[in-house]
Amino acid sequence: MKKVLIIVYYWPPGGGAGVQRWLKFVKYLPQFGWMPTVVTTKDGDYPAIDESLLDEIPDEIEVIRTKTLSFGQFFRTFAGKNEDVPYGSLEIKKSDNFLKKLIILFRINFIVPDARKLWNKYAFKAAGKELLSNKYEAVITSGPPHSTHLIGLRLKNKFKINWIADFRDPWTKIDYLDRIKRLFITKFLDRKLEKSVVRGCDRIITISRKITEGLNAGDKADVIPNGFDPVDFKDIKRKNSKDHFNMDYFGNITIERDPSSILKAVYMLREKGIINIRMNFWGNVSAEVRSKINELDKNSVINIHSYIPHNEMLKEMVNSSLLLLVINNVPDNRGILTGKIYEYLAAQVPVLGLGPQDGEAAGILKETNAGKMFDYENVEKIADFIKEKYQNWREGKTFSASIEIEKYSRKKQTKQLTEILEKL
Repeated sequence: MKKVLIIVYYWPPGGGAGVQRWLKFVKYLPQFGWMPTVVTTKDGDYPAIDESLLDEIPDEIEVIRTKTLSFGQFFRTFAGKNEDVPYGSLEIKKSDNFLKKLIILFRINFIVPDARKLWNKYAFKAAGKELLSNKYEAVITSGPPHSTHLIGLRLKNKFKINWIADFRDPWTKIDYLDRIKRLFITKFLDRKLEKSVVRGCDRIITISRKITEGLNAGDKADVIPNGFDPVDFKDIKRKNSKDHFNMDYFGNITIERDPSSILKAVYMLREKGIINIRMNFWGNVSAEVRSKINELDKNSVINIHSYIPHNEMLKEMVNSSLLLLVINNVPDNRGILTGKIYEYLAAQVPVLGLGPQDGEAAGILKETNAGKMFDYENVEKIADFIKEKYQNWREGKTFSASIEIEKYSRKKQTKQLTEILEKL
């Protein structure tokens, strides 16, 4: 069996969407003749902890965990132990204290490309030791954090090993970088590092066409989207509520993913006598969004829940009446594809999306007949869609997406990955 060394920062017990992609690839790679070894962190800065994901790591897979310095510990020491560590955004808020603002400014301009690079020397040492001790056909690095790709670049230069760089998000073209002020030299160094990775790797894989275009990778790149694992849904029983029409959103909600238009549509329907609609947010909700919905939600339609383990999340997802998807309301967002959309498809529950109607996410909803994407402010049409699905729920009509969703199964995507590996 051929061997591949996979270097990932986010790995169980870390939780969140960023863990799922390589956890599933690792699960299915041996079925296609490739045995993975994983190099990851022992105690990383994770957005969430999900111990249940540890059970999904196959027993035969070797996982090498290294120590790492923690930016999160540093941040809390100086900014305040109750301050949230910046994750997925580096914007400074007026309410932030002086030290927090100073630390974020330092991180933005003097730690390139990201704070997780504190792990690199430990990961490089562990990966190098493994390459000297065993024969590997390839190394794969996955980002974000995109600093992980710099480990791959060093390994490529030293060991001349075949190297694939996997991009789950854009690097220098990710949307939040357009909203923060960075020094010219910082942006220059960031772009230079990105170009060195694109030039230095043997192949690139991304989750969307838009990310591929942004990297200017040419024919070096392949798209393997995120997906779902049918096994995760196998034993979940459907127990749809008969009292409430539950509309559920899973994941973090930031001001760029403001769901206020959906809430306004629900209140429009309440005025017409439909009062048993309930909205559930499962994950972190930013202070800005909480403030907006508190002003709008006079009848407590919304219930905010904390992060729950992935297996529990899927149970809630399957038993929802309508799933909510919000694409970041930022410029050039047509290529944004959240990982949850694929598990939404597998849940076989209709999807209401807010975002660009000509975007890649809208195309997937249309292709699979799983739901519909609406403009952010089109409250009236959003209300009409909710009413249609509400009436179907009242009448007990079943819903199913088309068979087109099968191509997004994790096993089929792993087969695509191995075909790329075989061609190196």
